[in-house]
Amino acid sequence: MANGVVKMGGDSISVAITGASSGIGRALALEFAKNHKSITLHIAGRNEARLQESKEQILLCNPTAKVLLQCFDVSSEKAVKQWCENIFQSRVDIVIMNAGVAMGEEQSAAKHSEICKINALGVAFGSFYALESMSRQEVISGKRGQIVLISSIAALLALPNAPSYSASKIFVKTLGESLSVGQSEVCVTTICPGFIRTPLTQFIHPLVPQMSVESAVKKMYKVIIKGRRFYAFPWWLAFGARFYNVLPFWCKRAFVRMFHTMGSL
Repeated sequence: MANGVVKMGGDSISVAITGASSGIGRALALEFAKNHKSITLHIAGRNEARLQESKEQILLCNPTAKVLLQCFDVSSEKAVKQWCENIFQSRVDIVIMNAGVAMGEEQSAAKHSEICKINALGVAFGSFYALESMSRQEVISGKRGQIVLISSIAALLALPNAPSYSASKIFVKTLGESLSVGQSEVCVTTICPGFIRTPLTQFIHPLVPQMSVESAVKKMYKVIIKGRRFYAFPWWLAFGARFYNVLPFWCKRAFVRMFHTMGSL
C-alpha cells in the first residue's frame, strides 16, 4: 500500500499502544497480533494486573508475539519520556496514543482536571517524544514510522454533558492534523470513533447506539495499516456532528435537553 507504513498480513512489525489494559487499546493490540505473526507489542497502562491480562490474551491468539509491558500514567511527562526512550531502543513502526478517561458519574473539578491531563497532555507528551525518536529511525518505504492519535466523535461535536472530554478530544484532533500537515517522513493518523461499547462508555444511556469494540477496532486497524491521515466513523454520526456545528446557537441550545438524556461521558 503506497501510503501505508507496513503491509497488511504476516510481516514483521513493532507496535506500541497506550491504554492497552482494556477497551480499545487491548482490542487493537489483539487485532495487530492476529494479523501479524511476527510482532513486538509494547503495551502500556495504569493497571498492571489488567495489562498482564492483555498480555495473556495476546499470547493466546499469537503465541509467537513478543509482548513487553510498562505500567505508568501518561499524564506524567517524565514517565512518558522514559517509556519512549525504552521502546525506541529498537525500531518501532507504529505508536498508538490511545489512553484516555471520561467523566462517568463523578462530577467534580478534580475529575475534569484529570480528564484534561490524561486525554490532552498525555497524548501531547507521547506524540512529541515519540516523534522525536521516530524521526531518527531509518526510512523504509518512504516513512520512518507512524503515530496514531485516538480522538473521538466528540471532537466534532461539543457535548454539553462532557465539556472536559469534548475539549480534550478537540485538542487531540487539532494536534493530529497539525502534525500530519507538518510531517513528510512520519505518517500521523487521527481517528475519531463514535460511541463504542467499552468501560469508558458504560454511563451513556442504553438507547444511544454503540458499536461493539471488535467491529470498531477492525475498521481502525485497516485505516492505520493504509496510512490514512484522518478517519471519523460511523459516517452518519460524523455527518450529523458536522451538521450540528453549522446550526445557529439558539438551535444548538434546543438540542441540549436531548443530549442531557444521553448520560455521562
